[in-house]
Amino acid sequence: MTEPPLESWQDAIEAFLRSRQITLIQRVMVLRETGSTQEAARAAAQPSGGTLVVADHQTAGRGRLGRVWIQGTSSDPRESQKASRGLGVAATIALVDSDLSPPRLSLAAGLAAHGACAPSLPKAGTLGLRWPNDVVERHGDQRKIAGVLVENVGKLTLIGVGINVLHEEDDFPGALAKRAVSLRQLGSSESRLEVLLRLLGELHRAMQTPPEIVSAKWSALDILVGSRRTMIQAGRRYEGLVKSIQPTSHIEIETKEGVVQLPSLTTALVHDE
Repeated sequence: MTEPPLESWQDAIEAFLRSRQITLIQRVMVLRETGSTQEAARAAAQPSGGTLVVADHQTAGRGRLGRVWIQGTSSDPRESQKASRGLGVAATIALVDSDLSPPRLSLAAGLAAHGACAPSLPKAGTLGLRWPNDVVERHGDQRKIAGVLVENVGKLTLIGVGINVLHEEDDFPGALAKRAVSLRQLGSSESRLEVLLRLLGELHRAMQTPPEIVSAKWSALDILVGSRRTMIQAGRRYEGLVKSIQPTSHIEIETKEGVVQLPSLTTALVHDE
């Protein structure tokens, strides 16, 4: 694997977008460092057209429900060069007046993130999706490899994706090492730029796909059905066996009190700490 210099990324991204006729993105910004690509994309967005912001390193990345997204750095001085350039993909697309609803975009982005990661691994079927759009290992500890954050700000929709690419175990701080994993750790030899370009292609494809097919593909990758989980909806916690997930309709959980159906779009998974 050869990691292309950051200075070459913008030209490579723009050439890729032209070659694939991906028109939802009209502007590309590649930053060496930013607090959050979500905030940078929001600030850079224009009155029309899509804006892509990619960061070599985030200092204040965030995930769903206010969680922190750790891109990964190392305190080892010998690793300072690797730490300073970042280890993952951090990208946000800002769309103005999108025709697709945030829930549909969330599912499409989750599929795209999975599609960006899975082909780089030597073993097929390694990765799945955890409600609503985390890319995780299908088996074992089900460590997280990528996450998606979709936000609405007025007429602006922000689609943020973070993917762990080059990390080693020591690059994840503390207990996160047991809950996160990278493409490199799972056997990938691809660069961050290769993963990013595939992400853009997969997102374009998913956004052009009929919603019923997106839902079916998402369901085929689901890892939660058949497991015991805790969900939260309208401030109330529900613990039990996940019977089914209809991503645009409801989540069915068998609790001690009986089977309950929770609205998918406003239900969140409670993660183990």
